[in-house]
Amino acid sequence: MIPALKQLGIDLWRNLASGLRLAFVRPVSPLSFRVSVRQLIVLGVLNVLIGAMIDYVRAGPDPVLSMHAIVYEGFNIAVLLLVSAALSAAFRQPHLKLALPVLVLAGQPVLGLLDLIFTLPGNQGGLFGISMRWLGFWLSVAWFALVCWRATTTALMPRQPYFWPRAFVGTALLLVLVPLAIWGAQPWFHALPPPQSQPEIAQSANPAAEEVLIKQPQLLYAAVSDLEDERPGVTDLYFVGFASYAGENVFRKDIEVARELFDSRFDTEGRSIVLINNPQTMLDDPFATVSNLRATLSEIGDIIDPDQDVVMLYLSSHGSRDHKLSVEFPPLLLEQLTPDELKEMLDSAGIKWRIIVVSACYSGGFIDPLKDEYTLIMTASAADRTSFGCGSESDATYFGDALFGHALRVEDSFVKAFEQAKARIAEREQAEHVSPSEPQLFVGDAMATKLPSLEAGLRARRSGDAI
Repeated sequence: MIPALKQLGIDLWRNLASGLRLAFVRPVSPLSFRVSVRQLIVLGVLNVLIGAMIDYVRAGPDPVLSMHAIVYEGFNIAVLLLVSAALSAAFRQPHLKLALPVLVLAGQPVLGLLDLIFTLPGNQGGLFGISMRWLGFWLSVAWFALVCWRATTTALMPRQPYFWPRAFVGTALLLVLVPLAIWGAQPWFHALPPPQSQPEIAQSANPAAEEVLIKQPQLLYAAVSDLEDERPGVTDLYFVGFASYAGENVFRKDIEVARELFDSRFDTEGRSIVLINNPQTMLDDPFATVSNLRATLSEIGDIIDPDQDVVMLYLSSHGSRDHKLSVEFPPLLLEQLTPDELKEMLDSAGIKWRIIVVSACYSGGFIDPLKDEYTLIMTASAADRTSFGCGSESDATYFGDALFGHALRVEDSFVKAFEQAKARIAEREQAEHVSPSEPQLFVGDAMATKLPSLEAGLRARRSGDAI
């Protein structure tokens, strides 16, 4: 038993090493691989485990058991076997039935690791205006095509007639039928009951649908029109939420939790607005776009007392190393948000007193462009650090949960609440052995003087002692 397992491990290692050479276009021959049913099974299990690891990372701090990796890789292997059997019969090369799927599966772990890298926190934002998730997807597609071509040309008998046409046909069938079969399985896969903690998102939702495009301007107009004017003699607080990444529910959840908290505890009811990119809300809430944010801030600037009232702006999305906030809702082509552009919006709107919260990777890079004596800025991470908690199955980012889910529910002071949230996040990151995100705080001198009176007024109105 032990010698058999040892040999199985040796053969697997040899296949993976050969698969690496195959994927990186290094010289490799069919004899470099160990082709057997056992190796096919082991390589299949390995690819499933890599897929499960990717799902685990995407799930955030509260991962759940997902069937995605098993379903995806299961269909992948099944179609590989069917295509290989068909090519084996058509080309009269019996060895292809087993050799071709083994070679393809041996080269696929590289693709899985590439996908994992683009899934890691901090690698989901943008680079030079290009979505890293989009870039990673198409790089994986191109690399999968290369692996299929190399596997087919390596497995085919070179002295057989029509070698190159056969190699082209074999590769084309793999590239067409494998993704097509997996795509065809999607309706069945999405029909599976989702985890109870994960709200169902309509798969047919499309922000470019005519119904959505017609309604969106109406939603923005209604939202800004419903904002109540400032009250003379009262330091009013206005809340603006901006959840701009449609690919994950967690950003929408963060914004909705924060709005509910501020409406109920910080007297922003009637003076709060949310802009959200999410399939579930595109017929209910205005899109989180740069132009919509500019229009919203401009309207708020017109109705507040700029010398007295305060605007709270909460941004939640993916962030990039060059300090851009991801604004994405495919297939729409949307402009990314930079700190310089945000400052220009606030200045143009005439909003003087500002509380800005940025929950994103590398969000500390927003501080220098935005800071002045009238501004308080909180960020989920330092300028060179990632933050945590994003993921399709996460209920809250670490920062959003710590600040809006806990600290501000019991603490009136914004600065004290930030320090409590920062300590809570540090404990969580230390327990999970991840690199500290190091949330950042900046308080301008004038804002530091104004905060006690703002917080006292909010506290008084909450207790009924003031209007």
